[in-house]
Amino acid sequence: MISDDLIKTVLELNSKLEARKNISSLNRKEIRNLIDENIGKIKIFKNMTAKELDELKGDFNICVVDGSVNRIGSNYPHYIEFFQSMALLNSNQDPVVKTRTLCPLVDDFPEEEQYNEMKKYLCITELESAIDAVQNNDVKILLMDGTLLRYEIEAHEKFQELVNLCREKNVVMVGVVEEIDTKIIMNTFSSAKDTNIGMVFDREALFNVLDMNEGFIVANNKSRKEESNIEQAFVRTSKEPCVIAIDIMKDDLDKFEDIISFVISISDENGRGIPFILDIVDKKTRIDNNAVKILIKQYLDTEIYETLFRSQRSKRII
Repeated sequence: MISDDLIKTVLELNSKLEARKNISSLNRKEIRNLIDENIGKIKIFKNMTAKELDELKGDFNICVVDGSVNRIGSNYPHYIEFFQSMALLNSNQDPVVKTRTLCPLVDDFPEEEQYNEMKKYLCITELESAIDAVQNNDVKILLMDGTLLRYEIEAHEKFQELVNLCREKNVVMVGVVEEIDTKIIMNTFSSAKDTNIGMVFDREALFNVLDMNEGFIVANNKSRKEESNIEQAFVRTSKEPCVIAIDIMKDDLDKFEDIISFVISISDENGRGIPFILDIVDKKTRIDNNAVKILIKQYLDTEIYETLFRSQRSKRII
């Protein structure tokens, strides 16, 4: 049912969202000038040929890591979360898979911490598969799905273990960010022009500002990731007007332009703009609802499930 009151609420929300679109008062040229003068030089990055990609990789692996989480049960503390991560290597090699479960009844954490615990467990599981893959395989580039900063924040010690391992084995670790939540453009504009343009995220500010294969590396003093030794770039890799962000460790800054070209070259220009191999590992590692049902039916005691985790709502017949 869609009530008149709900329609009114959505219209009010639309008006508030329209009011915060004051970034549109800046034209494309102004934003590009702002970036060039204060953030990083916009340039065109080349699309690598198949031969150049092969030379970049050499005899090593490109390893791609992603993770997924699914939940059965009801409200806190009567639920179980299933975590699975995968490090995907060459097609002729088995992927590295790591799994974990999180259950408040066993893991004993307060209700207000459940979201933070979920984020931490997901990061740790992904890092474990990455560490295993790098430790036991000849990896050249390690692609992580999402910003490297989340690993630094949610699982600092495990992330540092991976950072040290990559440094030891000369592996370039890269984070590819589709959902950008930084505010570098807004903060820089407000500082440079002494004007408050509101809460505008880089995803909005950079919409249709760059041409395809254009991007810029963020200067050290502009990125919120500087204290974590993580460098960042924004790049448009497809015909879609949105940009993606790419993270790299500061130790590998001299390789950043080659890495940006690499990411562009393995992204579909007619797609969303992220490397196609990230979509592949995302599908392979996902624990869907059917998989969870099979797990519960075969491996969890029926009485335990019915008593602790089956919600009353699921028993409704109307």
